[in-house]
Amino acid sequence: MYYPYLRGRQFELLALRDFAESLKGQTSKVFPIIEPVRENKNSLKKAAITMSAVGMQYGIILNPENGECANKWLDFASEQDFPETKIWSPVFIVKNNIPQIIQEISRKQYHNVILIVPKTASDAEDDIISLIHNNAVAKVITDAPRRRIKHAVTGDNKEIITLSDNFEAKSANKDYLKIDEELFSEEFAYYKDEMYDGFADYTVVTNDFRDGGVLPNVVAIHLTYQKEIDQIYIKHFCSHSNINDNSNIQGKFGEAAVKAIAFFDANYKENSTAIDMLRTYVANASFPGLGMIKKISILHHLLLIQRII
Repeated sequence: MYYPYLRGRQFELLALRDFAESLKGQTSKVFPIIEPVRENKNSLKKAAITMSAVGMQYGIILNPENGECANKWLDFASEQDFPETKIWSPVFIVKNNIPQIIQEISRKQYHNVILIVPKTASDAEDDIISLIHNNAVAKVITDAPRRRIKHAVTGDNKEIITLSDNFEAKSANKDYLKIDEELFSEEFAYYKDEMYDGFADYTVVTNDFRDGGVLPNVVAIHLTYQKEIDQIYIKHFCSHSNINDNSNIQGKFGEAAVKAIAFFDANYKENSTAIDMLRTYVANASFPGLGMIKKISILHHLLLIQRII
């Protein structure tokens, strides 16, 4: 199972909605972990309802670290029209807050809880292991599993998921002009051999949370593809005109999109909803916005993982 870690920004939530709608009766192999970063929950609610309607599992972080919801304890169980907690999993980031997590689990009677234990977790290891043994905890996601923690998870019949940060963000998009493609992940092929129950990453978005931004001098579209049977690569399709200013963003998007379409048309015959979106924008000579470009990249990656695992 694949556990993409996504922030609750509109483009990420739209990608999840489109992915859920694309399943068409398939069982999802994607279990998104969503960190809410907006006070307004409408977009998250719409995504949750869409995923729930097709039986797609997902988790929501209730103590987010980033954005407008940082350092708050959220309660979606009482949100009007939000899916019932038996449909989605409560997720907690462990960060010197174990008593509060235990209190929330007990007070809300949560089940199927997912813990994220980062390498920066400051709680004592014995306390973390004690929390893992809580009957309400079902899964543990970690980016640096210490041996005792991994043993505690597997020994208590919990699921353990390995978390990687695969996208190497550059300081400026023009830096991708020097990099045609690079290795993105091998976890999908080897996580079971390494005794994990699933794998997680931040998709094609950096783990370094960035909200907002400026118009880039170069438009870059980042798309993953299966280069070898055990390797996913990421290609960086970049505009090439006027790389020292941010003029004509629509034209630059067209340059990058045409390159992406040509690559996938030449090398991959299966249909991709995301690539079809690019085709439509190019055919209409329209620019969807920078957020929608990220949505397309994320959707394409989710569809790829759904197909190959």
